[in-house]
Amino acid sequence: MGQAKQNAKLLDGWKNTLSLDERTVFDVAFRLHNNVIKPRKSTGMCYHSVFFLYLYLKEKHGITASPVIAYVNDGTDHIFISHAWLEFNGKRTDVSLAVTDPRIGLAGQLIILDRVFKSGHEYGYFHEIPEVGLKQNEALRLGGSRTLLERKEKEHAAMLKRVDDDDAIRSYLDAEPSGFDYQKMAALI
Repeated sequence: MGQAKQNAKLLDGWKNTLSLDERTVFDVAFRLHNNVIKPRKSTGMCYHSVFFLYLYLKEKHGITASPVIAYVNDGTDHIFISHAWLEFNGKRTDVSLAVTDPRIGLAGQLIILDRVFKSGHEYGYFHEIPEVGLKQNEALRLGGSRTLLERKEKEHAAMLKRVDDDDAIRSYLDAEPSGFDYQKMAALI
């Protein structure tokens, strides 16, 4: 049996262990990554992809997942970057970190429902910045990165405000400057 057939058989076996809703989350997330993010080499789409997944699953399938606005760290320093992922049944889905601009950081793993589907750098996920990260932020602030740090903190706070407001999420998606709004993404799923 070829490697592709073995992988497909393993994937089918794993999918059979999932609930119907989890299979839907998998299918939509996998298609979002493969049909929208990956072919366009779309970096910096964590908020956009998570908000889209959340609304699409809720509106089209009646599945309520949780968009999470928190932080990741690549383990090479104490800088914690604002990031978004989706949680459903206590399992993480992150379709955007696998497509990362190499000038910004290492490409991460494609994770759907806690399962890695594409190898990449293994990031740490954090709901809050730990003390070591807060100290690093203060050092950066004093070292001349104040403007950038404050802009990223403001962006993070704005995303946190949207998490519990479907209208604000929709507005964010539909204001996409490149026109890659909810409807265009949904058409590719």
